[in-house]
Amino acid sequence: MRPHATLWERFEAWFCRPIEKLKECPEGDGGFLAMSAGLFLCERYYRTLTNTHEGQPESEPFLEAAARDLGLDSAEFRIFWTVYRHGIQHQGMPRRFEQNGITYRWHMDAAFPARPTFHRVDATVREIRIDPWKFADLIKGKYQENPDVLKQATVHAFGEVMEETEPANPADREGGG
Repeated sequence: MRPHATLWERFEAWFCRPIEKLKECPEGDGGFLAMSAGLFLCERYYRTLTNTHEGQPESEPFLEAAARDLGLDSAEFRIFWTVYRHGIQHQGMPRRFEQNGITYRWHMDAAFPARPTFHRVDATVREIRIDPWKFADLIKGKYQENPDVLKQATVHAFGEVMEETEPANPADREGGG
């Protein structure tokens, strides 16, 4: 990455191109990492739009905005977020989640849509179905439609690439100074 790249150039280099590169993995094996990227970009996008931050009591606007845009009600979004976001971002895999006698489990497949859907397996089991590639592309598209959101982040502002500088200590230079 060149120094002083624009926010959009950094976004493309750090997120969009790596997600595209994952598509080269055989048999869709890059899907978990694509889903992970889609989830953290989703959180970044909606938290920035609603000016909310994780762990603060005013997180409700984030949850509502994301739910509405993904076509879910608030309760469904919270379950989706628990199964996918909390599972993948904390343990590298979506998790099972039980609530009110229902077990929610995950199912990712290219045949599913970009937005999560809830499928009744039986009286006590629901699958949350999603295509990780379509989801990642959907979220990347949100930034393409609204690139100004990259400027609005405050707590997690985008990193800047700086010019390389000489080490303060000559002994730190390659070759020992």
